[in-house]
Amino acid sequence: MSGLAAVLAGRRPPGVYLWRSNTPAFEVAHAVQHARWHPMILDGRSVTSEEQLFDAMATTCGFPSEFGRNWDALASGLTDLSWLSPAHGFVLLYDGWGMLARTEPEAWSAARSVFEDTCKHWATKQTPFAVLLRGPGPDEGLPRLD
Repeated sequence: MSGLAAVLAGRRPPGVYLWRSNTPAFEVAHAVQHARWHPMILDGRSVTSEEQLFDAMATTCGFPSEFGRNWDALASGLTDLSWLSPAHGFVLLYDGWGMLARTEPEAWSAARSVFEDTCKHWATKQTPFAVLLRGPGPDEGLPRLD
């Protein structure tokens, strides 16, 4: 978990990373909480469409019931998060991200863009937001967090 520890300690900038870790999700969540960050764990192994991603993200992030289930609403929800308790930062662990990337590349491209913009947004608020993409997927030149 050394790459994650570096992000949580501020030694590595937050962003969207490929993360090759076998650490169980509950242990990742515990480590993130221990650092006083808010963990969000998304099991994307069965997410094969943008509609499924919107539903999974709504559940994972606890979006309000009026969440619009489109790209603008996803971006808006991820840059708000006011319904969550205050935290030093946010970590979205997206397990199985490659399923969407392979089955619906356009949707994955849009999701990746939203994730990258979300990280940039929170950096301006002095609240780090990191997205950890775990599991096999197409190599898209994303930085690795090892």
